[in-house]
Amino acid sequence: MIGKDKNQNLIYLSIDTIEDIIKAKNKAVKVIESCKNDKHLNSAKNYIKLYMNATDDLVGASQLELQLLEKRKELC
Repeated sequence: MIGKDKNQNLIYLSIDTIEDIIKAKNKAVKVIESCKNDKHLNSAKNYIKLYMNATDDLVGASQLELQLLEKRKELC
């Protein structure tokens, strides 16, 4: 068990699932780092939404959103 979902049901994750989540988060970091303009930033934001929907990783998605904000500041 790793935690509970919105309905207080236990969430079970295998090592393979956790590995996939880590790979997806690392890919999101690379997407953010590669952004060069607003179109790229919007695509990265969409990727983060997809990441959150697929993984329910609120903490990871929040970290990615903060990285995206920093990248947006850097480009402006």
